[in-house]
Amino acid sequence: MDFKHFWKETFGGFVLKNVLLALLIFVALVWGILIGVDYYTHHGEAEIIPDLRGSYVEEAAVVLAKQGLYPMVIDSVYDREKQLGTIIEQIPPANSTVKRNRPIYLIVNSLQVRKVPMPDVNDVSYRQADAMLKSIGLYVSNVEYTPSEYKDLVTDVKYNGVSILSGTRLPEGSAVVLVVGSGLGNNNSIVPAIKGLALEDARQSILSSSFVIGAVNYDETPSGNESEYFIYRQRPSAGSALPTGSRIDIYLTKDKSRLDEIFEEDNTTESSDEQFF
Repeated sequence: MDFKHFWKETFGGFVLKNVLLALLIFVALVWGILIGVDYYTHHGEAEIIPDLRGSYVEEAAVVLAKQGLYPMVIDSVYDREKQLGTIIEQIPPANSTVKRNRPIYLIVNSLQVRKVPMPDVNDVSYRQADAMLKSIGLYVSNVEYTPSEYKDLVTDVKYNGVSILSGTRLPEGSAVVLVVGSGLGNNNSIVPAIKGLALEDARQSILSSSFVIGAVNYDETPSGNESEYFIYRQRPSAGSALPTGSRIDIYLTKDKSRLDEIFEEDNTTESSDEQFF
């Protein structure tokens, strides 16, 4: 047996057979992987995304399920011009194509109306107050005129017929009524007794007597809820006869012992700052 024949029949043949077998296995493995990847990624399959804007998430879920897709809420914002709880944006956008079993990301409108704090518009002009309110999403539905020491300045704000304090949180888009001064009245009215009343009760008593609230003074730096404070002093004193629209300064405290204090009330309507100067 010569060397060439020996190599062909023994070592060479063995190696060649194994190389061919390994190559065949490799090709089959790659082919199988490609088929598996195509199956897993749904290669060549695509769904057209419908326009989900304006619908609710539950409605979108039903529509998407028919196409092998599902919704995923990623954010919530507030748009007062859109219906609460509805979809206002989607990713990918409508009419895009996406493979099955993929999420469609949604941004929905808040389920609750956002509330904004009422700004302090007392003692500012009607025009300025109107602009301040519009800037935060509130609007003026009506203007009421009442006797006041200073003409054309806002003396009170009403919401649903009730006077409200600055800082009160109202639903965005709410309508309020501005009470604007028309100058001092020609008739006198009796200053009500407000000592011992809470701030809101005192406010209602003053306004119902055709007066307006002047300076609001605290015996210490205010902290906590306004309802915890009560009036321990007023100026002018109760029982005084003053032109309607005059200002009544009030003094607030949390210390009930101050109710026993006696003050010599000044029956003029000048503010403490004016007296100082």
